[in-house]
Amino acid sequence: MQERKVKNPLRKYLSAGIFTPCTLFAFENQDKMEDKILERIARKTGIANLVEVLSEQISGADLNSLLLEIFHRKTGKIRPEALLDAYRNNRFVQPSTVNALDFQAFILQTLQATQMAGFEPIILSPVSPLGACSVVATAHQHKIISALRGTEVTADATNLMALESTVRRIHRHLPAETLHLSTTHRHVRAQEIPDIPGFTAHFEVLALTSAGRDTGSFRFETGSLLQHLQFYMAYFNDVVKLPVKTIRLKALDRADEPNRVFDAIVSFLQTMHPEWPLDIQRTAATEQNYYEHLQFKVVMTAPSGVDIEIADGGFTNWTRQLCRSKKERFLISGLGLELLQRVRGER
Repeated sequence: MQERKVKNPLRKYLSAGIFTPCTLFAFENQDKMEDKILERIARKTGIANLVEVLSEQISGADLNSLLLEIFHRKTGKIRPEALLDAYRNNRFVQPSTVNALDFQAFILQTLQATQMAGFEPIILSPVSPLGACSVVATAHQHKIISALRGTEVTADATNLMALESTVRRIHRHLPAETLHLSTTHRHVRAQEIPDIPGFTAHFEVLALTSAGRDTGSFRFETGSLLQHLQFYMAYFNDVVKLPVKTIRLKALDRADEPNRVFDAIVSFLQTMHPEWPLDIQRTAATEQNYYEHLQFKVVMTAPSGVDIEIADGGFTNWTRQLCRSKKERFLISGLGLELLQRVRGER
């Protein structure tokens, strides 16, 4: 029987990675707009190299002191009625519309499920070091709310978990044992959102990470990915009560070398779980530079009949960069908990 296709109004956003928990992309149009704004400011101040002076010729501490005073003066001019207008109109400060008690109970269930699957639940800070998403990953800093005192509002928990994992592993002299962490976190992202009810600039996600070391024969890659996928399969069956439709494994092949990691993982998963609904795809690594070797997605069918790529993950080189060790390995994955809660509510 031919499968019925249901039009998904969120497809272009979900497939672009805008609302998956682990990916942030740059937008050229906004870059051009920012350039025009900077040119206008330079003309108005009469300082042609203003950006260079502030970013290159003074220290980070001095810039922080300067901005603190600027914001102090700006806030001193804000009237209460203007503050109320800002609250009404600023998309970053609007509250979520999900039921708070139901959602917190769902978050607790989710964290308990991660602990049962071998992940250590942790609570992260609302802020990350400045550059957490753009220094070792591929996110554009314009898509992140940069803050003062050397911080930024956390836009991707997995970047902060990479830092935490690296600190712990260096303290233990980079052991072969894999460190598995989990968290739920409210992401705030300064990027385009669709004009669809329920989508906001901030949203709750579940994030899982596995940090370990290359011990040969792709043991880290196969073992850590298996642990992530086993969690999702059990979680959707036992907690969400909406089974997984497809596990999409997308190879990120390089033209000049075989993708031995992907081939080993596919063979391993087919052997360990021949019953899993794997959708294996071959694509060029040039399609995106966020993950390496592969990207996986967990696809579920909502009660409305819409197929949603609800979870996303893959291997990154972040911990290798952070501790300068080519042997370090890192796997991340996550899902949009708030979106999932809304989907569950369709039943």
